Amino acid sequence: MRPDSDTRIQPLEFARRFLQLHDAAVENDTSAIEALVPERLRTLLEVPEHIRISEDGGDAEDRDYHYTVTYGTPILERMIGNTLETIPIAGCRLEFDYIKNGGFDRLLEDQLTFYGATAAIETVAAVTAEYVQVSCRYTALSDEQKEGLLTIVFNTDTGGVVPAMAEAFDTGGFRTAFTRPDTDIKHKITPLAEKMEQTARGLLEDRLAMFHASMNRRFQRDIANLEEYYSSLEAEMQKSLEKPGLSESARSDRQAKIDAIPAELASKKEDLLKKYSIKVHLQLAAAMYIRTPAKKIACRLSIGKQRRQFFLTYNPVTRAIDPPPCTICKKPISHIHFNSRLEAVCYGCRK
Repeated sequence: MRPDSDTRIQPLEFARRFLQLHDAAVENDTSAIEALVPERLRTLLEVPEHIRISEDGGDAEDRDYHYTVTYGTPILERMIGNTLETIPIAGCRLEFDYIKNGGFDRLLEDQLTFYGATAAIETVAAVTAEYVQVSCRYTALSDEQKEGLLTIVFNTDTGGVVPAMAEAFDTGGFRTAFTRPDTDIKHKITPLAEKMEQTARGLLEDRLAMFHASMNRRFQRDIANLEEYYSSLEAEMQKSLEKPGLSESARSDRQAKIDAIPAELASKKEDLLKKYSIKVHLQLAAAMYIRTPAKKIACRLSIGKQRRQFFLTYNPVTRAIDPPPCTICKKPISHIHFNSRLEAVCYGCRK
């Protein structure tokens, strides 16, 4: 079964990225890779210091250092095995030729609704905003199997999800400079780990809604067929009791079988429930830390006679204001209420 998102790359391109990520000195041409491999990687891949990689068998004279990379070859399997053992974390910096400098009042009015409060922008300042994009593999197991890749982006300052950023990030409009993640990145990602899983599972509920509906239809269909079968069986066995000349022993035996039908039916229903129940396995596959120029918007909120500051981020990737997270449930909100502590909350958490 194919995954929801086709994220496959060709083996040669995968090998090139793998070698570069592990500090090999790589030279490319259109059909092969020449690389000088550091000692640790030589041990892992079981190769000499100088290797040549291509998708064909190479020439006879370079067979001592030439490796074929196609699906199932030993060197590719070792690369894939190492990749799956660790969670890759990348870093990148975005560069823009132009970032919006005005019109934030209109943007605020169009995007966000404040209930019981009025908002006015006080200042807008240029900042460097930080986001983390996580990719999760998921597998849903039932009578069938469904698998795919789920990508989510978080604003590390607020911890809030930015729903539109994963898709907008793929559309471009900026230059991307990939860097090795610094040692602080893992420390910044760790506090978000629980939130990431909670959010991913919530998004999966929506993505798997049709899968759930399909399994439920099959379950209800098989339950109906099962009940019809046992109802017919019971009626037939009840009718057989009316046959003349049936001995007491045979009558007693058939009655016992009739009496056992409800328990047997319940057992079969339980088997069907297990068959169509859905187990979802979710695993973090990769993370990327993103630094981008942005605008920090400081708002003055008037809530009755009370005042407070409220900070928002203009995101140049989405060209929109990041939706703030609900203080209670952490879901992104565009319709903003305030509780008794003047905290921004969603409608469901407003009390």
